[in-house]
Parts: sequence; structure tokens; C-alpha cells
Amino acid sequence: MSDQGARIYDVGYRPYDGPRSAPIWALVTIWLHTLQRVLGLHRAFRHKVLPGIALVIAYVPALIFVGIAAFVPVEPGHDEILPSYGEYASIITLALALFSSMVAPEALCTDRRTGMLDLYLAGPLDVTRYLAAKWATVATVMLAMTAGPQLFLVGAYGIEGSGPSATGTPLLLLKILIAGVGVALFYTAVAMAVSSLTTRRAVAAVAIVLVLIVPSIAVSVAVDSSGAPDELALLAPPETASEFAWRVFGDTRTESSQDPPITRVSTGLIVAGLAGWIVLGGAVSSISYRRQSRRR
Repeated sequence: MSDQGARIYDVGYRPYDGPRSAPIWALVTIWLHTLQRVLGLHRAFRHKVLPGIALVIAYVPALIFVGIAAFVPVEPGHDEILPSYGEYASIITLALALFSSMVAPEALCTDRRTGMLDLYLAGPLDVTRYLAAKWATVATVMLAMTAGPQLFLVGAYGIEGSGPSATGTPLLLLKILIAGVGVALFYTAVAMAVSSLTTRRAVAAVAIVLVLIVPSIAVSVAVDSSGAPDELALLAPPETASEFAWRVFGDTRTESSQDPPITRVSTGLIVAGLAGWIVLGGAVSSISYRRQSRRR
């Protein structure tokens, strides 16, 4: 046995004497941490692949259109080369679906699987504020994907010489913001609702894909083959979100006999349908987490 032997230092209880921030900073911390996690920042390269692909799909077409507007001559009065703002909202549907299904579940599933949720709720957070921070994170990235590329499209129209006037630009930017927020909240609601029901990201990803695809197929068959009312198309998630963007921008479609049923639904019902999906997603995620918190 050594001469010194064991030593016990009685340091007693030491209260935290460092800087203290308002409880709101807990939400900011969760928002920032979740943002880094879903984008793969400060993580291995494999975690950056899927969010990177989604962002590329959303932004690259807009950048290509900027290049076309800059280097391809267009006759005055002909703007068919560039898509309308409503058309571009439909173009990025794949990117939004990819991010919501393959990346967004990371925001919720991981905390419950690793036990971090218990630590979060042991501090100055409750379920409502925790979910608000998580929703804000996913919605932030979604908004960057819905509104960001539209700004490049505005630049493309400006380079081409057919862009909005100085007086019309503020209204156009407001439309981009409204359409972007609406579509971003919709995909956030779908991702958060499904992810709140499982701790496994793979299960959540498959379920989100099914929620986005199966109702659309069923509605299309019901309306086209069975003569169901066009309003049934509001149950098709991606079509409702895309049509909302079309209505906000006020773009006119090219006449076609193959227009989806959602185009024949009134604007008021489109807005109500989109709001219904968002409220439903919020309700599902809130109820699911409150039940889980009571079991802990």
C-alpha cells in the first residue's frame, strides 16, 4: 500500500456561478444544434450527402436559368425559356419531399432514441417550446429551399429584361415570402407529425414518402375514374402545396386537358386545405409528445 493512500476532498455543493441567459436562449440553442445536425455540419461527410442533394436539386435549376438568361438571347416578348414562379414551386417538389422524408426525421427521432429528450425537458423547456424549436429549425431549411431559388429566378427575369418593375418588386417579394412560408410549413408539418410517432428514422422516412405519394394516387384514381368531386384533391398533400404557390403568384397555366383536379378547386379551399394539413401536423406531433412525456 502506498504511503500517500487515498485522499478525499470535501468540496461540498457548488452552485453554478457562470453567466445566465434568459430561457428563450434555450430555444435558440436547440434551433442551432438541430440546424447543424440536419445539415450535417460538424459531422462526418456521409451526413452531409442527403441535405446537400436536396439543396442542389432546389437551387441548381434556378442558377441554370440565370445562366440561360445571361447568355442565351431572347427575342422581345418571348419569355417561354424561363419558368413562371408557380412552375418553379412545382419543380422543387422533389427536393422538398427528399428533405422532409430523408433528413427532417433527424430533428426528432434521434433525441428520443438517445434519451436526449429527457435531458431537454429536465431544464427550462417544456414539450411545447421544445417542439417549437424543432419545427422552426426544419421550417428554416424548408424556407431556404422554397424562397431562396425564387430570388435567383427574379434575377434571371431581370437579366432577361422582363423582370418586375421597381414598383412591382416589393409585391413580388411578398408573394415569394408568403408562398415560401406556406409550402415550407406544409412539408415541415408532414415530417414532424410522422417523425413524432417513431424513434427510427428509416421507418419515418418510408412513412413520410407514403403520406406524400399514396393519397395523391388514390385521389387521382377517385376523381378521374370514379367521378369524385374535385375538392377531394385537397387530400393529396404535394398537389395542395404546389397549387397554393400557383395561386399566390397568380400565374396562369397553359391550357391542357390533363390539368390535375386541384386546379379546379377554389382558392379559398386551397388555402383552407393547406392550413388544415399544417394544423393537423402540429396537433399530431403535440399530442404524441405530450403522451410520451406523461409516460416518463
